[in-house]
Amino acid sequence: MCSLPDAVRCVAPAAMGARVCTTVRLARPDVGPDEAGGSLVQAHILATLQSLGGCAELDALKAAARASAFSASFSALLRKGLLVETRAVARPRVTARSVRAYRLGAATGSLAGRVTPAGQRILDALAEMERQGESPALPEQLLTRAQASPGALKTLVEKGAVEPVQVPVRRAPTAVPAVLTRPPVLTAAQAQAACRLARAIAARRFHAALLFGVTASGKTEVYLDAIARTLEAGRGAIVLVPEIALTTQVVGIFTGRFGDAVAVLHSRLSEGERHDEWRRLQRGEARIAVGARSAVFAPVPDPGLFVIDEEHEASYKQESSPRYSTRDVAAHRAHQAGATLVLGSATPSLETFFAASSGHLELLPMPSRIDDRPLPTVSLVDMRQEFKERRALFSRPLADRIAQRLERGQQVILFLNRRGYSQFVLCRDCGYVARCPHCAVSLAYHHQWSSLRCHHCDYGRPAPAVCPSCAGTRIRGFGVGTEKVEEEAARLFPQARLARLDRDTTARKGAHEGILRRFREGETQILVGTQMVAKGLDFPNVTLVGVVSADTSINMPDFRAAERTFQLLTQVAGRAGRGEHPGEVVVQTFSPEHYSLQMALSQDYPGFYAREIQFREELGYPPFSRFANIVCVDEESREARRKAQVVAEACRRCAPREVEVIGPAPAPLSRLKGLYRFHVVLRAPVDAPLSEIVRGALATLAAEDRRRTVVDIDPMSMA
Repeated sequence: MCSLPDAVRCVAPAAMGARVCTTVRLARPDVGPDEAGGSLVQAHILATLQSLGGCAELDALKAAARASAFSASFSALLRKGLLVETRAVARPRVTARSVRAYRLGAATGSLAGRVTPAGQRILDALAEMERQGESPALPEQLLTRAQASPGALKTLVEKGAVEPVQVPVRRAPTAVPAVLTRPPVLTAAQAQAACRLARAIAARRFHAALLFGVTASGKTEVYLDAIARTLEAGRGAIVLVPEIALTTQVVGIFTGRFGDAVAVLHSRLSEGERHDEWRRLQRGEARIAVGARSAVFAPVPDPGLFVIDEEHEASYKQESSPRYSTRDVAAHRAHQAGATLVLGSATPSLETFFAASSGHLELLPMPSRIDDRPLPTVSLVDMRQEFKERRALFSRPLADRIAQRLERGQQVILFLNRRGYSQFVLCRDCGYVARCPHCAVSLAYHHQWSSLRCHHCDYGRPAPAVCPSCAGTRIRGFGVGTEKVEEEAARLFPQARLARLDRDTTARKGAHEGILRRFREGETQILVGTQMVAKGLDFPNVTLVGVVSADTSINMPDFRAAERTFQLLTQVAGRAGRGEHPGEVVVQTFSPEHYSLQMALSQDYPGFYAREIQFREELGYPPFSRFANIVCVDEESREARRKAQVVAEACRRCAPREVEVIGPAPAPLSRLKGLYRFHVVLRAPVDAPLSEIVRGALATLAAEDRRRTVVDIDPMSMA
């Protein structure tokens, strides 16, 4: 449920076509910040627009203001009549890039014997390049080859002996070193899976399969084999990875095997790079699209294969408008094209494995690692017992094992799925906790910036030296983030070189690749990170993974908490022991008896699935039902609640009896970016037309009550 422009932007890069440009101006020349009515953010927006001359494009104003709750405050200024916005169709921001090149002109023959030696060398060089298929020639190449000056070239152009032309130039994404490998001899499990996929690809009918292989079982080689067979059949392929950061590793492997047939699509490319890669795919110059979630819409002509690697990842669900499930879109496109859909994972989502168990997907098992390498051994450390003796971030077993690995010249990954230094700061004198003024959350302390930051809207302010409430000096940070883990590891192991991989260290373009390259080349021995280190990384010298706290995900108020904990621990454990040395995983927890941790000890997915699917069936959770989450937002809490009540009543009127309508109630994140949030949840049977039910209910409401109502079908989170 989104606007048509939002849907179109999914299919084609926004910069390529005509776009709607929103311009904002002050309603009167004398409008000033003092008219904001006490709102600091609104006053800041007005002052920023004044500094821009009183009129600016909305995107430029938003970038200049850098306000955490910009959207809510901007809407309030429009309602107050202090700002006026206008929309107009603007020209595309990006077109094909071209440069000047040169070829032989019509007057070349008539000038025989009447040009300078330098001019003759240029003509000879152009003739040779034309015979070799290298014409038109770029000026740098031509002049270097002819050992001539720009002046000699200019003279030939003026005489018509050489003709300038514009030639298109590809804005290639940052070069990724190709990993040159020959197709290996497949293991028995790989060969069996590859053979079954080859039959499906040759049939040219829709076929869906789950490639269920333990970590390091060689799923990538099966993908490569399937892609090769797809290309042999004259068709294209789309390969999706859960994180933009993983595209670098995947592209290196794929270009090593398929060369320039690979195009990259993701949101961190510049608009020009995205334009050129999109066009290469559209024209058939590249036949393999590799990218994150949005690459599912890549314009690959006649796609014969869709691959979704690590299909269980929540990042495959688009959480902003237009909301979509990458798996569902890929399945729909594969149906239309008569293509094969491959979902790969060592820890499939319960919904996917349930579908495979029910016969809706072909199950392709790969139960062993390459070369029969053993799975890493996993041990749990009960931090309740550790804290009775000493309160330390690293337990004795984990610290001892880190020291052993460093002595052997091996590498270590330390995992904690929380960034920052402390999760919140608290005054021990009065109990004050620093909170975000725009969101219903506390502010995290980031040591590298000496600031408090909101991880939802990015609001920030300097960290206080004394309590803002009572002026007390006993203000301290509580909770641990990756910054603190990095600091403690550096203190305990000063001889080791460390790196940290999280959103804070990878914000700059190319930073992620640099961190991983240095770790791969052995320049760093310990890598500290969030879930970025749990997905798809392959470092043969990593023999130890330390999970600093397994409790952060277990205790989330979400029916998927146990599933996500098991998946995360199994995936991060899979980073250890991928080379010749066996791997080990140490998991620190205050809940060692929890079944998701116990199953992760033996990496027993079938056992975990059997336990979890019973729990889901008893309580009527997916895959035995479907949910819709309808969120109503407004600057005023009372108005958000009223709209949610109206939505709930409409749903109860329109929904069949078997659809349960729950709420309204405050959303788990009750205020976000300056907007209060109330939600209504629908739980329906699996075969219920949930989208149509919600659409019908909302259609009965007044336009004002539908405004700022967000609908998420099959949500990954109720937040």
